[in-house]
Amino acid sequence: MNRKTTVRAIPVILVLVILAIVYYNGTTWQPSYKADVSDIEIEPVEIKRFEELLFNVNPFQLHEEIKPHVDEFYFFLGDEIDNPVAQQQLYDYVTDAFILDLYDETKRVFPDLDEEEKKMTSAFKYYKYHFPENEIPELYSYVSGLDVSNPIKYKDDNLAIGLDMYLGEEHEIYEQAGFPKYQVIRRSPEFITRDVMYIIGEELIGFNFNTRTLLDHMVYEGIKLYFLDCMLPDLPDTIKIAYTSKQEVWMEHNKGQVWSYFIDNELLFSTKRQEFSSFITEAPFTSTFTRDSPPRVAIWIGWQIVREYMERNKDVELSELITNTDSEEILSKSRYKP
Repeated sequence: MNRKTTVRAIPVILVLVILAIVYYNGTTWQPSYKADVSDIEIEPVEIKRFEELLFNVNPFQLHEEIKPHVDEFYFFLGDEIDNPVAQQQLYDYVTDAFILDLYDETKRVFPDLDEEEKKMTSAFKYYKYHFPENEIPELYSYVSGLDVSNPIKYKDDNLAIGLDMYLGEEHEIYEQAGFPKYQVIRRSPEFITRDVMYIIGEELIGFNFNTRTLLDHMVYEGIKLYFLDCMLPDLPDTIKIAYTSKQEVWMEHNKGQVWSYFIDNELLFSTKRQEFSSFITEAPFTSTFTRDSPPRVAIWIGWQIVREYMERNKDVELSELITNTDSEEILSKSRYKP
């Protein structure tokens, strides 16, 4: 088998078919995972800006000026505001030149968070539709100091967004900090709501200790992305999976070849992570295929398997899907054939 693949041109007839589907009878096609939330009412989401408080107090009077705000920002301040060691750490943070530069940039890029609050209000309507008993977390923003490992922190129904991790993929700060180019696609503002809902989904789904085979990993990660489908049905797939448009096109046109490679090389049920890790991990591209290929090709396939499964099994609720750890059942009932 030829291990290198190429992108094929989109046939004109395919474009016409897609247009016919989308605009048939003058109506716009809607994905099946897009719920009707017209009857769902929630309070508009507010993101409390911790950085605006922190960097607008006198650093020499931190204790006196911060103390009145402990209840509002308890997630950050806790009971340590009276601790001299904690006070020194806070002083060091708010007077650090690099952190101050990051704050200035976040203030420039995000003079307000109106757009983000609007998007999250919409997303949480879908969340309450699927999980009516669940609470909407308290939302905060702050300057993380370029915390690439945890741009979103979520604990005890409190969620904090490191705005400095979303300044825009072209922002020079990420290159200066040594971020790999293939990772900075995620550093744009349009990823904020995506990442917020993704980490909430991860918390709901939990860690699956049964993920041993490649198929297990594919379906497990596919369920997380399907959760995003349900929370953000109008968000482009490229944002959901963090692909460029070219990478998405490559995946659409070469999914059959990728699937055949997994089948021909008996990878689906392999438990040897070294055999399949390159298909599920972050990288500039998938080394088995061409340099135009995206990373995480197996996760993209897993996402399509879950979509097909839910399309063919409409009686399955999202709350049921996220507890299903039987990847073979999901594959079988999806009847996935790229």
